[in-house]
Amino acid sequence: MYIKAPELYSEKKKSKALALFLFCALCGLISLSGTDEEPVLSYGIASKLIVVDPGHGGFDPGAWRGNLLEKNITLQISKKLQAYLSGGGAVVVLLRENDEDLAPKPFKGSVRERKRADLAARVQAANKSGADIYISIHANADVSPRWSGAQTFYNGKSEASKILAEAIQDELTRVLGNTKRKAKTGNYYIIDKTEMPAVIAEVGFISNPAEARLLTDSAYQDRVAYAIFSGIIKSQSKEIPEKEAWARVKELSK
Repeated sequence: MYIKAPELYSEKKKSKALALFLFCALCGLISLSGTDEEPVLSYGIASKLIVVDPGHGGFDPGAWRGNLLEKNITLQISKKLQAYLSGGGAVVVLLRENDEDLAPKPFKGSVRERKRADLAARVQAANKSGADIYISIHANADVSPRWSGAQTFYNGKSEASKILAEAIQDELTRVLGNTKRKAKTGNYYIIDKTEMPAVIAEVGFISNPAEARLLTDSAYQDRVAYAIFSGIIKSQSKEIPEKEAWARVKELSK
């Protein structure tokens, strides 16, 4: 499967793309989007089960700035990520598709108790699914508006989670071009209790006016989703070198 990022497709890459297209067409489904970012061979996630968890929802708005709510941004980006991953051949479980939390309903108890029940339900759903990867999408906030930049977090006890987080962070840095942050360890319930490699992707700071505007832009959300998608792939497999791709196309065409 051959996926490109959200930009215009450049002429100089057509010959390379043709070879990869022919090879991938013979190996399986191909997904293309008209873009100018470097292409990604997504065979590394084919048939993988990936849980995408849009943070917050329902009674829990997450961080906010004016009318901008974290729960809406996370859902929008998660749906875009789901589309990329599905196009790449992965089986995707989206933990929420609407503005709702995952706490059992009806729920009786305090807001704090409901939040705990919501988080527990997310972890339970991920573990029960037997997923290969868990990605939780969030947006950051701080009392100071100066801070910005997407950043990934992982459980320091999991080497696989570290590899996944660093790969996603590298792609967020490359694709977005506006963050110098590094993947970082963190003690968070959802990445501590999930049983598969797990990452929290903080896609930017709502508290930063410029980044908040970007996070509401559909094209920018596409780039964020693509960066996470590309990072997942690069954590799972190495791309086929160009010479090898040409050789395989030639062999298969005999």
